Amino acid sequence: MSTNALKFTTHEGVSKVVPLDTVRLIKPMSDEDRQRAKSALKEKNGIDIDAARVRIRIEFGDKSSKLAQESLEALREQGVALVNLGSDRYVPAANITGAEAFSKEDADRLKGEDYTLKQTFRSKVETRAGTILSSATPVQIMDRRAKAMEAAPANSNNKKPTAKPA
Repeated sequence: MSTNALKFTTHEGVSKVVPLDTVRLIKPMSDEDRQRAKSALKEKNGIDIDAARVRIRIEFGDKSSKLAQESLEALREQGVALVNLGSDRYVPAANITGAEAFSKEDADRLKGEDYTLKQTFRSKVETRAGTILSSATPVQIMDRRAKAMEAAPANSNNKKPTAKPA
């Protein structure tokens, strides 16, 4: 699997492949999150899911999301380098295009637009799929990105050929 695509299995058991640059955020789901998702899907859409099978929620640039059965480790094994932005929220490292300080003025402006900030944010992280607030500093984000990119397993397209013994 190339690292410019993400392969996952939905809560329905359907295998999907999506362009990595459309992924905005990946969040592991707690037992409470799973139960909340199960209740919401049942109430809104009449869909009954096996919550125990769901491990992560993948949010896309258009703010839609999918529940998936894979773990973060399974995504990393695909060669997807992930960066923790804080609060157990992950972004594909390749999607991060920059980070800048999140100022008090930014926070005041958002509060004026009826947003409720539940935690202290230190940076705005620009990604190919939109801007995300982070509790880490811009330098920490870029350091984590570099470390994640270095640690990601090389995908099959980048492996050097090895000589077979005679």
